[in-house]
Amino acid sequence: MKLTLLDRDGVVVVNRPTNLKSPAELTLLEGAAEAVATLNAAGYTVAICTNQPEVGRGVMSAAQLDEVHRALTSTLKAQGAVVDRIFSCTSLRRCPGRKPSPGMLREAIAVYEAQPRETYFIGDQADDLKAGFHAGCRRILVKTGLGRKALATGLPDYLQPFEVCDDLRAAAEIIARRSR
Repeated sequence: MKLTLLDRDGVVVVNRPTNLKSPAELTLLEGAAEAVATLNAAGYTVAICTNQPEVGRGVMSAAQLDEVHRALTSTLKAQGAVVDRIFSCTSLRRCPGRKPSPGMLREAIAVYEAQPRETYFIGDQADDLKAGFHAGCRRILVKTGLGRKALATGLPDYLQPFEVCDDLRAAAEIIARRSR
């Protein structure tokens, strides 16, 4: 199974300070649907792994989060891009599933019976790279969302090697090219 995992906010959708709380707030990043479609065409199953603490805070319900995710997958599908599943951790505290812990990524890898070392995880911040590192995934940091800030702040050396791309579209093109 060829699998690519994506962070949601700042990678696929426009990053908001308080995350999405309704489908009306959903805005895809430019080129995101095209990027997912490129991965699909290269034979990759695409899934999203996202921390969503607003549910744990009581700012939104699990049902509202599901509604946002249905709208996201529907919006992408309408543009020829398929995200097979969205994994989310709604915990407020560090736990095995909440990034930077690798539990959510490991769950996705197990569900799809993929090999961690052949699975890509694309994110926009240090916690994404840390989760990918601990799950044994190949890691790509995009400069969208919080990516530029993460690069400017500096990232721990142990996270190497990881690649840096301008956006999800550039990352998808690299992955697709390698799979040929």
